[in-house]
Amino acid sequence: MTGNSLDKRIFTAVAAMSCNGVIGNKGQLPWHLSDDLKFFKKLTFGSPVIMGRKTYESIGRPLPGRKNIVISSNANIYGDIEIHQSIEELIDVYKDSTESLFIIGGAQIYSALLNWTKEIYLTYIYKEYSGDTYFPQIDNDFKLDGIEFKTDEFEVRKMIRKPVVT
Repeated sequence: MTGNSLDKRIFTAVAAMSCNGVIGNKGQLPWHLSDDLKFFKKLTFGSPVIMGRKTYESIGRPLPGRKNIVISSNANIYGDIEIHQSIEELIDVYKDSTESLFIIGGAQIYSALLNWTKEIYLTYIYKEYSGDTYFPQIDNDFKLDGIEFKTDEFEVRKMIRKPVVT
């Protein structure tokens, strides 16, 4: 994060991941966990949510009660959404924001914005699932700050960025 990059981290990622790292399969979540969806809604309601085109299309509509921001170079996306052509454009627009800005997928967007992410709410599902989409590796950059919510099927881990050692 040098040069034209941000000198502060502004994003919070929210993701659900199986114990084998899967976050998606053929453009869909491979599971349905209603308690996790309720937690997601409570966490993100009233705040901007940032996603890629594929995630937006898999949801099928803007998420109610939130500003929906889609990153895509494809201008043929419709709905009550804000579109940014690139990651750089998104960062330029929101670099001084004081709002909570939630990244909600997919894998390419998580990876592209990881350097600007300050915390992650990661639903860790105890079961393995088959899939074709995986959450990026975060072990070296983030540490567990606490368990926000837990059931027999999953726990929501709050991860925070490790301090930079110079």
